[in-house]
Amino acid sequence: MQKSSASIYGTIVTLAALVVIVAGLKAAAPLIVPFMLSVFIALLLSPPLQWLIRKGVPKPLAFLIVIIFMLALFISLTGLVSTHIADLFAKSETWQHAMIENLQKWIVQLQEWGITVDKEAVFEFLQPQKVFAFTLSLLKNSTTLLSNSFLIFFTVLFMLIESFHIKEKIKYIESDGSTGLAERLDAFTERLNQYFTLKAFTSALTGIWIVAVLYWFDIPYPLLWGLGGFVLNFIPVIGSIIAAVPPVLIALATHGFVDALWVAGWFLIINTAIGNLLEPKLMGKGLELSELVVFLSLVFWGWVFGKVGMLLAVPLTMIVKFALETSESTKWIGVLLSDSAKKR
Repeated sequence: MQKSSASIYGTIVTLAALVVIVAGLKAAAPLIVPFMLSVFIALLLSPPLQWLIRKGVPKPLAFLIVIIFMLALFISLTGLVSTHIADLFAKSETWQHAMIENLQKWIVQLQEWGITVDKEAVFEFLQPQKVFAFTLSLLKNSTTLLSNSFLIFFTVLFMLIESFHIKEKIKYIESDGSTGLAERLDAFTERLNQYFTLKAFTSALTGIWIVAVLYWFDIPYPLLWGLGGFVLNFIPVIGSIIAAVPPVLIALATHGFVDALWVAGWFLIINTAIGNLLEPKLMGKGLELSELVVFLSLVFWGWVFGKVGMLLAVPLTMIVKFALETSESTKWIGVLLSDSAKKR
């Protein structure tokens, strides 16, 4: 009886501690989010850095090449995004009116063809003004992230420097009695790097394809929407849908309803080809997370850290799963998060 009471008490204390930790993370989100973005970028840059070293490039030179590349990318992307978004906000009111007018013209055209359409029902269902306002709010939030770009840059810089010494520190910890830590960390890091490398590859293909399609249809700011497609492809389930919204709305405002449908159709083709065909073939079961856990992690981390939490939902959940698997008392939770019950 005493053991069961102690077990219940311990469970309650653990749950209370988790609630406090989650509340603390949510409260500290403005401080934690730039750090998490830095980890995200460092993980993306780590494979090319290691590749240069394996090819015989001296470590200092390889590090310098990667840092120069990152700095040039930071400066160019910051300039591109800031300029395009400022121009978009300047034209937003005009385009919003044009979008509604083009939609109304299409409804009138359908009625002339003998197709009965309830205009009020269409606008109530689509709510173009609210969708456009939501799109502008997303873009505005992205500019606030750019304000931390130099902080993120220097954090990534020091993270890459630290990556050269982390293995030595782990070996020292192991010599102090914590055996097996290096092996588990290597396996986890390899899995995480594989995920980021493959995801970056498929996201780059997505972005390039989006830019090509939007150039073909002469939609304004194709590079901006291609960059958005690259970044949002890291968000499972809904990222590709969010990426399609701004260019489709801009196409509706600048070209009309038919071109907007064409652009939406091409986004569907891109996401089907890459998200449903190419990515599963490349990644397979490498994440070892169930589909339900991936979706719930998207909701949870998005609630805790906002849009960046959604972006990093999968790697954050992988980290939690790895931490749970390192302890025998919590290993069963790691199994519940997995895509199968096989021994690990």
